Amino acid sequence: MSRISEVFASLSKDGEGAYIPYICAGDPDKDFTVSLAGGLLKAGADMIELGIPFSDPVADGPVIQGAMSRSLEGGFKVPGTFEVVEAIRRKGFEQPIVLMTYSNPVLRMGLDRFCANASKSGADAVLLVDMPLEESSQLDAQAGKRGLDVIRMVAPSTTDERLAEIVSRGSGFVYAVSDSGVTGARVSISESAKSLLSRAVRASNLPVVLGFGISTPRHVREALMAGANGVVEGTALASIYGPLLAVREHAIEEAARHAAAMKASTPLIRAHGRDE
Repeated sequence: MSRISEVFASLSKDGEGAYIPYICAGDPDKDFTVSLAGGLLKAGADMIELGIPFSDPVADGPVIQGAMSRSLEGGFKVPGTFEVVEAIRRKGFEQPIVLMTYSNPVLRMGLDRFCANASKSGADAVLLVDMPLEESSQLDAQAGKRGLDVIRMVAPSTTDERLAEIVSRGSGFVYAVSDSGVTGARVSISESAKSLLSRAVRASNLPVVLGFGISTPRHVREALMAGANGVVEGTALASIYGPLLAVREHAIEEAARHAAAMKASTPLIRAHGRDE
C-alpha cells in the first residue's frame, strides 16, 4: 500500500475527506516553498501537490501562471523540485507529496531520471496534466519501477468508456477536474462536476478528488456531499500568499489560517449535514 493509499484509508476510517493544497515549487524561491509547505501541513493538509513551473501552463489560469512566472524569473529549475521535497522530508513531514507538471520538463530530463530523482527525494506520485493515456506507457513503467503512483485526470467531457479506461491505468487517486476550463476560483460546484464525481466513483476503486475552482469551505462540503473523497486547492492559496510575499512570515500565516479552515470542513459527517 502506497503512502497515498494509507492516508485515504486512514481518513475514510475517521470519516474525513482529504484536503490537498497545490503550491508552485520555487515561488518565489525554494526556501519559501519549503516553509509554506510546512505551514500548510501543520495546519492540517493531508498531502501536498507540488507544481513544477512551466513556461506554457495551458491548464492553469492567471493566478497559477503568475506563481509559475515568479518561480521561473527567480531562476528555478526542475532539479530544484527534488531539493524542495528533500527539504520537506528533512523537516520531518511524512505526508504524501504529488509532483504535478507538464510533459515537456519531464521528457526533457528523461522519464527514467525524473522518476528516479522523484522517488529518491521522497515524492510519492506524479501527475502529468497534458500526457495522453496512449503516450504514457513509459511513464507507467518508470513510475511503477520506482514505487510512484501515477495520478490520472478526468473531466466533465470525458465519456464513460474513456473514463473507465483512464482510471484503470491510475493509482493513488483519481483527479476529477470540475470544469473543462483552466484553474481558477468558481462560485460553486457545477452540476457537471457533481455528475463527473458520481461517474468516477462508480468507475473506480480509487479515491476520487475534485480540483479546479475549490476555494472555500462551502466548496469542500459541496464536493464531499457529491461523493468526492477529497479536494485540491491552488488558486485561492496563491491569491492569499502572493500579495503578502514582502513579509513572508505573514504570507505563510495567512495561507495556513485558510488551510486550517478548509481542513475543518472535511469531516464527512459534517459535509452530509449530520452534525450532532
